[in-house]
Amino acid sequence: MKQRIGVDLNRRIGLEPGLDWAIRNNVRYLNICLDPDPELFDAGNPRLAEAGRRLRDNGITLGLHTLSAVNVAENSRFLSEAMDEYLIAYLRSARAIGAGWVIMHGGYHFTADKQERMEVAVARLDRMCRIAEDEGVTILLENMNPEPADAEVKYLVHDVEEAKFYFANLTSPILRWAFTSNHAHMLDYGIQGFLDQMQAAGIGADRIGEIRLADNRGVIEEHLYPGTGNLDFVGLFTTMEARGYRGHYMQDYTTIEDMLSGRDVVVEMIEPALERA
Repeated sequence: MKQRIGVDLNRRIGLEPGLDWAIRNNVRYLNICLDPDPELFDAGNPRLAEAGRRLRDNGITLGLHTLSAVNVAENSRFLSEAMDEYLIAYLRSARAIGAGWVIMHGGYHFTADKQERMEVAVARLDRMCRIAEDEGVTILLENMNPEPADAEVKYLVHDVEEAKFYFANLTSPILRWAFTSNHAHMLDYGIQGFLDQMQAAGIGADRIGEIRLADNRGVIEEHLYPGTGNLDFVGLFTTMEARGYRGHYMQDYTTIEDMLSGRDVVVEMIEPALERA
């Protein structure tokens, strides 16, 4: 199980030092964000090919993680064109480095324009799916955190109803789900309710490409060290393994060194229950 728990480097460290760190610490699954290093958006950059070789040689599986701050539901003319270019660049760089997936988001809305923004985002992601099919790259759509009820700006795909809308209208087999457990934990029906309702809609464990891990207290958006919040890691792992999930889990909280030690904390929590199961 420990080998199935990875680390989302995100923007915490650069590509090459991040690979050095993962090789040194025997971390087999990684995500990284390309945004801090713009030259990596050039699919012809030899750094991508060299990093891909190192990944293969060391048995590491890499995914790319786009920024949730960029609005996939953008509908302004010039920004909309830039949004397409941004996602396409991620897909092409993913192919060049040999990444297994690119995590994308559903965008965000400004309350009054929610339906319009959802339709724009679905249309854009549908275009990205067709490109991803050509590039041979999987897209993982992440469920996001809820914002306060009176917030004007809110993430999309934050609850089951929004997630179902996206998956019902995006039929490409290249599209799968990045299930962020700590985001679901913030909803009234929680992780179990989210999974049950998605399963009932035909979006079960077989559609999940990554399960994302961080602790929180179920109230506000926090990415906490395991055991410092109230997320039920044992319940999450036993549920997913019982449903046949055999993919990887991906940590995303605090520092990379915290996530390295946090792997051991999570394994100590869950292994007795998994052995009994």
